Amino acid sequence: MSKKVLSENEVLTTVVDSVNKLANCVGSTMGPKGRNVLIGPKDGTPTITKDGVTVANFYESSDPSERPFVSVLKQAAAQTNVTAGDGTTTSTILTRGIINNSYRYLLAGCSPTELKKGMKKATDDIVSKIKESSSPIETLDLVNDIATISANDKTIGSLISTAVASVGKDGSISIEEGRSMKTTLELLEGFRMPSGYAAGAFVTDERRSLLKYEEPLILVTDENITKVEQILPLLEKIARENRPLLIVAESVREQALAALIMNTVRGTMKVAALNPPFFGEERRDSMRDLATALGAKFFSKEAGDSIEEATLAQLGTCKTVESGKTWATFIDGAGENEVVEQRIDALKKSALEKSTAEAESIYRRISRLASGVGIIKVGAATEIEMKEKKHRIEDAIEAVKSAQEEGIVPGGGTALYRISSAMQVPDEMTQDEATGYKIILAAVKEPLKQLCANSDLSYDVVSAQLSQENAFEVGYNFYLEKIENLLEAGVVDPAKVTRVALENAFSVASTLLTTNFTIIEE
Repeated sequence: MSKKVLSENEVLTTVVDSVNKLANCVGSTMGPKGRNVLIGPKDGTPTITKDGVTVANFYESSDPSERPFVSVLKQAAAQTNVTAGDGTTTSTILTRGIINNSYRYLLAGCSPTELKKGMKKATDDIVSKIKESSSPIETLDLVNDIATISANDKTIGSLISTAVASVGKDGSISIEEGRSMKTTLELLEGFRMPSGYAAGAFVTDERRSLLKYEEPLILVTDENITKVEQILPLLEKIARENRPLLIVAESVREQALAALIMNTVRGTMKVAALNPPFFGEERRDSMRDLATALGAKFFSKEAGDSIEEATLAQLGTCKTVESGKTWATFIDGAGENEVVEQRIDALKKSALEKSTAEAESIYRRISRLASGVGIIKVGAATEIEMKEKKHRIEDAIEAVKSAQEEGIVPGGGTALYRISSAMQVPDEMTQDEATGYKIILAAVKEPLKQLCANSDLSYDVVSAQLSQENAFEVGYNFYLEKIENLLEAGVVDPAKVTRVALENAFSVASTLLTTNFTIIEE
């Protein structure tokens, strides 16, 4: 098999070509005037979407020399999606801006490593400004605005804000395919804990990096599981049931974890392990609460229980389980309502006798036991419309979560534009470092430029209008095509999404720009 070597300017030219081709596809979806992209797999139903990460994931260059660079570029979008749940298009546009703005300076002989130092300083400074400028989410109207902008749909925004109001800030919202043309909201009991899957091999939804099973059987124990022999009797029983098995244990590792991963990868069984929540006594208490919610026996080392003797009747279950890296939600557990209520009452009485710190921990347990889960059932006339709408709702929910964590900033590319326009290159920088700093200041205006392009507007004209207004929150509303206070108009972006998009764009772009040779297997 032959290998092709690219060096110096060949690498740089290929990087620029790769990022522009990918970003042109992804960038066309951006904003209220953005367009859909039709994705046609070789086998299967086509998908029409405005979701940046879906477009990026499917994109593949026909040029073998570009493929490694495209793969690296996709990481910025994918990592932004995993960390912030939205902003994949912004991340791709920023990556393109950094690389294109660096191109001529590198050809002129600037040091890539010195440019990177300046870029890093500028990125850190802008991230600090984003955090300083963010405003907290205080009303459901803002939740509605964020979801509406992300999904580009007022109905979806209203539905998500209703779901948030119903389940609370710390509640969970899940998505299912509906059986009618109408998208509806259903509220069910649920249990959410801060722990995720034990290995990436357990992921069933690659797009969202989620583990999802319907009607699973669930083992809950504080035992350390390291050997296959500990769970082999249970695996044999589960195999006859043809149902997924989920293990929530003190730890699942070594030989036992390898066996579960092997079964999952081969498709022999649907099995997975979740990491336990919290630490020490709080961990055991939370696992007992989970067992109660699922109608499961809690296999305790202190009580002398052995999971090798576990029966199917002692396992818990729920309608659906969803898990990410750091969280898991069990929807509609099989625990009897009376038993759950008795446990809640007991915890309330216990909280009255504890110190403030201990009482707070108990009330958090009560909240998990008593919380609900909002299920948005997506309705559509066709499968293509269903997938496209699901993507938008998923991104909107994640955007709301990010906004709840770190607040909001003016949308429409305004926050990055305003921050960069007000910044100056710091003193005591080398010439190439200062150039790197300026490259980032220019690149972060790219989202505004892309929004202008998608709306058939002149960036120079919009920029000139914005320069006449000094207020940070004043920007261009591309939906109404006018300058106004975007915070008051509800045109906002989650600060976390903006921050993460920039950080990941810098990470990927700077790595590619400091690459001098490429060896490609043809």
